[in-house]
Amino acid sequence: VKEQIKFGINLRITNYAYGEIDNFIQCVEGVGTPDLEERYTIFLTELLSRKIKASTLVDKDVLEAFQFDLDNRANIDYEHGHHDNDPEIMRGGKRFYVLANQLKSHIEKES
Repeated sequence: VKEQIKFGINLRITNYAYGEIDNFIQCVEGVGTPDLEERYTIFLTELLSRKIKASTLVDKDVLEAFQFDLDNRANIDYEHGHHDNDPEIMRGGKRFYVLANQLKSHIEKES
């Protein structure tokens, strides 16, 4: 049985979030074991379908993979400003930065 914790954050599915989470799905290969990749893909698909709420129980390793992806995307789009000329991408990256940090704290607190 996998350790589960509540999702713990509120994620609005904006155009930016939808596009990036869809990219996470397309790039899931290499996230970990085939089992983790499958569970992570299901989680991301349900997230895009708005089936995941802050109170939804999620496998801890899936949340860790999501936190890593959020942080990585924020690093590219916000922290290093690779998209200075696109305010929507910068705003989305900043939001992912905030969410990645909230999720990291939440996972640590629940562990």
